[in-house]
Amino acid sequence: MKRLSLCLLFSVLGVSALALDWKTRELSVKAIPLQKSAETAFEFTNTSDKTVTILGIDTSCDCTEATPSAQSFAPGTSGRINARFNLGDRQGVYDRFITVTTDESKDPVSLRVQLDVPEFATLTPRSVEWKLNSPAEDQVVDILVTAGIELTVSSVQPTNPVFTGRLETVEPGRHYRLHLAPKHTRDPANAAFRIYAKGPAGRDIILSAYGNVR
Repeated sequence: MKRLSLCLLFSVLGVSALALDWKTRELSVKAIPLQKSAETAFEFTNTSDKTVTILGIDTSCDCTEATPSAQSFAPGTSGRINARFNLGDRQGVYDRFITVTTDESKDPVSLRVQLDVPEFATLTPRSVEWKLNSPAEDQVVDILVTAGIELTVSSVQPTNPVFTGRLETVEPGRHYRLHLAPKHTRDPANAAFRIYAKGPAGRDIILSAYGNVR
């Protein structure tokens, strides 16, 4: 009786197994500075004895496009979900998810992509601060461009008129210095300093530093 029960259990588990056997459900993509887009693909094989049709694909971000290599897959055939990511001016590490729904299971499959987008410039420090009623002295943010690329930094614009910003070119294309200061420190205030630059092929780039009086 126990042997029969075990056989029945394995039979049920076999029926509930997903028909699409995925090579992996997690991928990592390493971009290069200022790369506009990145692509990858999730591969699978239909290991069942019936045709499987993809009913829908959803993504966790509008910067992600995902399309199947075909709509239906006969038994024994392989396919892939092609993924394309619009990187824009993003920098850092991001997780993006793709959800695939088929006609062979009510439970969708979740696919994960980790995007690693290196910084094209580092700001040190990225945020500066003044204490209330302290001297409204200049503070400095160094802008160092990542090796292998050049940026021409042209101007800076604070989002709050209580602050001023001035650019200094230390080494054209490679190293800039941003001088920030509040006009006074009598009241709490904050601002983002939008730093406008041109990259390769004249690409417009905006960097941001931050200042606070508190």
